[in-house]
Parts: sequence; structure tokens; C-alpha cells
Amino acid sequence: MSSPHTDRDHSEFSPSALKYLASCNGYHGKDGTSPAAEKGTRIHEALEVRDPSGLKDNEEVTIYDQIVYEEDCFLRAARGDQEVHEDHMEIALDIKLNDGVVTWGTCDRLTILDNDTAVMADYKTGVSRIDPPEKNWQAWAYTIGAFQAFADLTEVIFVFYVPQREVTLHHTFKRRDMGALQAAITSVIKAASVTRPKWEQGTPEMNTLKPTVHCAYCRHEEKCPALGGLALSVASQVDDSLPDFKIGAVDDPAELEKMFSVSKILTKWAETIRKKAVEVAKDGAEYDNFALRSLGASRRIADNQKLIELAKLHGVTEEDLLKTATLSVTKVTKCMAKNGTLEKNVEEFLDDCEKQGIITRTPERWTLSEK
Repeated sequence: MSSPHTDRDHSEFSPSALKYLASCNGYHGKDGTSPAAEKGTRIHEALEVRDPSGLKDNEEVTIYDQIVYEEDCFLRAARGDQEVHEDHMEIALDIKLNDGVVTWGTCDRLTILDNDTAVMADYKTGVSRIDPPEKNWQAWAYTIGAFQAFADLTEVIFVFYVPQREVTLHHTFKRRDMGALQAAITSVIKAASVTRPKWEQGTPEMNTLKPTVHCAYCRHEEKCPALGGLALSVASQVDDSLPDFKIGAVDDPAELEKMFSVSKILTKWAETIRKKAVEVAKDGAEYDNFALRSLGASRRIADNQKLIELAKLHGVTEEDLLKTATLSVTKVTKCMAKNGTLEKNVEEFLDDCEKQGIITRTPERWTLSEK
């Protein structure tokens, strides 16, 4: 029996981290988990044994069912009249690269047909965009591992099942592709092996670090000098009269004063960027790492006296309301709930207030949140 997903070992430079390391040699993912990661783990464990009974809710069951259906259809088409020679769920692969560099990882499924072809599957349960296999570092690493583990294979069809984006991404790798894939991954891991340990003594050289959209997932985000350099570069484009400062020197009052002047410029710039990014998303654009999310519309009291009179009709005394010192929609609804008013009656009260113009709504607010 295989071990639970959360207990499985990870390589220092695992296949799933290669994309981030290729962007920045100093990248090191944060520890810990998240609701999305835990959901993904539950679905993967269910897929491994083809049993959804341990899933948490209908959303998870739906994702599970979609992957099962899509994979069954894909395998049926890929197999044709061939028989399945071997079928491995959650297969651990050692991946030997150049110059003694190695990594390892666990691929979700490897199905070997009797014509020396394998179908390799990776299940993606989230909503993020996935690079297609021919451009995907994780797919490259697992493909190398499959060719090395099974010497008779001549080609590997790598498939990403991404039900939440309603896509199935696939590409056929030939054994002759291995050399180029090994060279690319070797280069990334060797560079990261030199750069990343330098965080333990301080900070790596600036030219080995690169700000990207992945910085939010890096454990060194708050002390990275490359992000400080990016901030200064942006600020100087907005106001070229700003003083220079020593990136990372945060204890010297003189340097802090310079950095504070830069931060004021950056705050205004960042707010402009946020507004523009949200507007573009509302017009239908999609981002790889962020999703549009509504913050709702807030309610504001436009006429206190009318609100008090209407509240009396819903069982709340003027004395109780005035105890709140300042009236707000939240305080009024809490007061009603405290007096035993049912939730549906509170909503009816708020609806009445809106109809009579006692309460007004602000425009709906939007933001972008990480996928």
C-alpha cells in the first residue's frame, strides 16, 4: 500500500518546483498548506484508488468524476486495439540528469501499452493555467524518469487533465528528446544549487535573483534584494528625483527615510496598477495566477431617523439602537438579532430600508485573488 500523499518525500529541487527555479535561481517555496492544496490531496488520493467516498463535498466529487471520465476517454483513444501491458498509480521516479545531478518525484499514473508507448498522466485539480507538456518543466522531468525506468519505451504521451479549466493538454515525447530535456533541467538545478544555499548566510547576488509573479510563494519574499531593486527601479521611473538607498538596510534611520519616500510613490503606483488590472479582468481578460473576485457592495445609512422608526416596527427599541453610539447597518442588524429577530426578517427589514431610501448601496467592489 502506498503512503498518504502528505507523507511522501520531496526532492530538494522537485519536478513541481522547476518552473519557479527556472525563473529565479533563489526561489524556495514556503512551507505549510492551504485549503486548495488539501482539496487537491484528497482528490488525488481518491483517484489513486478510484474511490471518492473520502471526498469532502460535491465540488470535489465533481472534479474527481470529470478526471475519471476524461482519462477513460483519452486512454481508450490512445490505446486503440493495443492492450495495457502495465498500469502504475502514483509511480515514484528517479530522474538522472547530467553531471551527476538527480531529482525525483511521483507521477499520478503511468500506463504502458504493448506497443512500447506509455501514457503519463498528471491530475490538476485547481483553476490555475497549466503550461502544455511540451513547455512544462514538470512534464519534462517525469518523461525523462519514465524513459529511464522502462528501457523498452520509445515514446511517452504526457497528459494533464485540468477539469476546472475544461481542458486536457497532451504531447508525445520521443526517446530522442531526452538529451535536450536533461540538459535544460540540469542547468536549472545546478544554478539553484549554487544560489539557494546563500540565503542561509545572507542574500545571494542580485544577478542570480529575478522578481516574477511567483515571488508571493517564495519564503524569501520579504528580504529579497531583487524585489527591493525592482521597487527602486519603478519609483525612479515615476519620480527621478527620489534619493537612492541601500536595498535591505532597514535599521539606519537615514536609509529608512529614503525608503519611506520611495514607498509613498510605490503605493500610488500600485493602486493604479490594481485598479487597471481589475478593470481588464472585468472586461473578460484572464490571468495565469489571479482570479477576479467580488467583495460585494456595502450598505450605508442615509437617514438615521427613518431607520429608527422602521426598526421599531421590526421589534427593536430606539433605546437599544441609541446604545450603539453610532449607527451602522452592521450594528443595527446585530441589535435585531440580539432581540430575537429571525435572519429572514432582518433581510426583509434591510430590503424595506433600501426601498425607502433609508439605506443605500455602494457600487460593487472587486479585487484579484491568488488562484
